[in-house]
Amino acid sequence: MKRLWSSLSAGVFLVTLAVSVIVSVVNPNLLPLGSVIPLTIFVFGLWLIVLAFIKRALGTSVYESPPLMVGGWGILLVGIGLMWLYPSSWLLIMAILILIVGLIAIAYNFMKRA
Repeated sequence: MKRLWSSLSAGVFLVTLAVSVIVSVVNPNLLPLGSVIPLTIFVFGLWLIVLAFIKRALGTSVYESPPLMVGGWGILLVGIGLMWLYPSSWLLIMAILILIVGLIAIAYNFMKRA
């Protein structure tokens, strides 16, 4: 059975964006309008990481993107969102992202079958 992960992911993105905009309009002190896009990118990156674990558990078909690639994009989006939200600590966030990507590369090397 073919799974439509793209439509589910688009729905998660749109719901996250809509909820962020609604919260920003209703209570601008809680979430400023300038933080809506970075927060949406951050939450969507978290969703991609969760989706990678779901795809790993369910298995992928031949033409689907592998879970490692989906998780890697999720990590990248989480990092971009965090660096946009907290520009003063971008160096620490970048170092943590490089560490995570390095650990994923090591884990991928051990998981790959020879």
